[in-house]
Amino acid sequence: MNESQSQYRKVKSFILYTFLVCLCISCKPEDTDGDGVNDQVDQCINVKGKKPKGCPISPKIGKVRLYLETSASMNGYLGGVAEYKQVVTDLAVKIDKEISPVSISFISDTIRGFPHNATAFSSHIATTKLAIDKSSQLHEIFKKIALNTKNQDISIFISDCILSFPNKVIKANPTINKTSANGTLKNNIYATFIDFKNNKQAASLYAFSSQFFGTYYDYQNVKTKLTGTLRPFYIWVIAKNNILPIFDDKLIKIPNFKPEQSLHFGLMDNKVNQYHILTQLGMTGDWAPIKSDPLKGDIGIEEVTIKKNNPQEFYAAVDLSALPPYAQKLDYIAKNLKLNQSGCTAEVSVSIKGNSDKLKSKKQKMFFAQATHIIKVKIKDIQLDKALLQLTLPLQYDTWYQVWSTMDDKHVKTLGKKTFAFEYLVKGVMEAYNNVDKNFIDLKFQINQ
Repeated sequence: MNESQSQYRKVKSFILYTFLVCLCISCKPEDTDGDGVNDQVDQCINVKGKKPKGCPISPKIGKVRLYLETSASMNGYLGGVAEYKQVVTDLAVKIDKEISPVSISFISDTIRGFPHNATAFSSHIATTKLAIDKSSQLHEIFKKIALNTKNQDISIFISDCILSFPNKVIKANPTINKTSANGTLKNNIYATFIDFKNNKQAASLYAFSSQFFGTYYDYQNVKTKLTGTLRPFYIWVIAKNNILPIFDDKLIKIPNFKPEQSLHFGLMDNKVNQYHILTQLGMTGDWAPIKSDPLKGDIGIEEVTIKKNNPQEFYAAVDLSALPPYAQKLDYIAKNLKLNQSGCTAEVSVSIKGNSDKLKSKKQKMFFAQATHIIKVKIKDIQLDKALLQLTLPLQYDTWYQVWSTMDDKHVKTLGKKTFAFEYLVKGVMEAYNNVDKNFIDLKFQINQ
């Protein structure tokens, strides 16, 4: 073989090798989010997850500790046919069997562990006098609970949630609970829950009501005998803010867990700011999604041309499951959603996700499956080459807690579902989590001509 033939073969081999490499590269499965799981099997294409399905692994729930307040004011919930007993025992057993093993304790000035399991507790609560302590201070109880809530643990606290000073202080000044509710008592709660927040602990509050058979103590510790009067009680769930939503989701699926109201604190550190445009759902006009990082969601549309009386429409999928239940409701969204427009005129509406029959691609179907709501945007006019729509939903708490509060509980027999100074207890928690100027959602849509 002469030298020219040898060179020819080398060049030919190099060309063939290069072709095969390029062919392999072009045939390599796409991995949009770069998590090592190709899009064909990745069930969460837009997030970095774990093999083999490409979805993040949710943190596991640790120990569940159930605390029952046992100050004297709680005795009435443990007598007669009070619904309280059914709610509490059912909660303990169902959590123990369906979610995670439960340890039970009684708490006031001290913590007393219950030495048996949740099933035995059902009999114990019906036959044993539990509320044997004189009084308790809520902020001190919450502190004890927080100290015992480690890592992935869940703490559940059940109480009538009456803000009060100790007996000795009330005897010296019978009106102190009333005059100091908006000051000292609220600030005590604030100081306790600011520590929760700094420790990345969140709290959920669930309200119930039950008949009450026993002695009720008003804000001056004057006794009133009740025989079946309806009284509120509350269940608090405290955990790390990445664990609590997981537990709450399991909790509300327990068939007999039916709170009348609820509030959630510390769960919205990260506002909803991602969406995905669904090009295969109701697209009107000529436009294209702006290319973006799939891990960060979409950023808007481009190549938009508005003709007279011919608006352009697009739909975006958004996941609002992290919002508290009341903030996911359409009437709440319609009332509070704010639309800021710069360089264009648009209409926006939000609906609950329906079906996805029109979606064909796997990515579009996946984005739709992960969403809870659909946003419809209608662009009526565009005045700038680069316009901007911003949707914000201010973080606001439901106000039911105000209705459930009173500053005079002397006529408890006709009071209904009201708890002394409950409003200031909740406000102390709210102030600790400091949600002023925060939003549930903050979505930006670029609209480029």
